[in-house]
Amino acid sequence: MKNCYTYTILTALLMCFAACNQTPGIAKKKKAKRQPINYANYVMEVITYKTKKGVPAAEYKRLDSVTQQRYTQKQVGYISKESGIDQQGNWLIVLAWDNVAHADADKQAFAKSTLWNETLKVIDTTTMSRKRFFVKDDHSSSLKDLKPYVIELATFKEKKQLKRDTFEKRDQQVEADYISRQTGYITRRVGMAANGERLMVIYWKTLADADAGMKEFLKDQSVADYAKMIDWKTVEMKRFQAVN
Repeated sequence: MKNCYTYTILTALLMCFAACNQTPGIAKKKKAKRQPINYANYVMEVITYKTKKGVPAAEYKRLDSVTQQRYTQKQVGYISKESGIDQQGNWLIVLAWDNVAHADADKQAFAKSTLWNETLKVIDTTTMSRKRFFVKDDHSSSLKDLKPYVIELATFKEKKQLKRDTFEKRDQQVEADYISRQTGYITRRVGMAANGERLMVIYWKTLADADAGMKEFLKDQSVADYAKMIDWKTVEMKRFQAVN
């Protein structure tokens, strides 16, 4: 109940922040073209879905573990995989591949495997979301043997009038001078999708650490300029407890 109350407060703060940063009376401009994504170190796929009603969490965890051991980690170009679940019962899969071709090959091959047929028996495909991001910055090697931890997943876009390099330079400064110094912070990954949507994955030791980090971010004046660079109407944030 306490966590739900905290999330309600955070949601209200985000909505308030978005409203305060809107500029009335300005006509909408044509959508600006984005620079091509040409800086990726590797590809990360973020997949979320719910299991079917009546499927025990333990049954899904077993299948997820079997799939990882018998299939996923053996694929060409595989780098890493993380799984998690949030308080609403949404499951998270984060897959990292060395390039797009190998990510595509895995997706096609898995759809033909017997393990995919087993997966279809337990997941609700109507709730599935799959997004691909090109990762520029990653320090996730520090996650090895660290569980349990919390995965904070945020997607958003910066304001259209900003140059991409301007945002990314400030983002790196904020990570070094602010985010990485928060209690419970472990590491983070950042990336961008082909449509310009940004991904920020922050790893925390506990949910309480993640809550405290967001509260401080929303009120700390040292990062107020960075917060104003974000188009808060596009922000989506979820938190997952890492499993397996």
